[in-house]
Amino acid sequence: MSRKKAAYLASDARKDGLEHMAAVKGLHCICCGHPPPSYAHHVRCDGKPRNDMRVLPLCFGCHQGPNGYHNDKAAWVEKHGPDYSLLDAVAAMICPRL
Repeated sequence: MSRKKAAYLASDARKDGLEHMAAVKGLHCICCGHPPPSYAHHVRCDGKPRNDMRVLPLCFGCHQGPNGYHNDKAAWVEKHGPDYSLLDAVAAMICPRL
């Protein structure tokens, strides 16, 4: 393992990311409403690397099923839009406005 990766794994940013992903996994699927636990789907945008703070709650079917993101991305995007477009909705689910 590289020093850079080891430093990240020991960092507060990684700890914050793990807490955020745990919160996201406790939400219903953003696509179909399936109850938790959900998978934390990492969103990549503009060539940026994975970031544990940019994740969507997806059930198994919407994530890896036959019509899921990783098996039929084009159909998934046609139905739900680009995955990054759902990040604001996830933020609202985690921290709803009063």
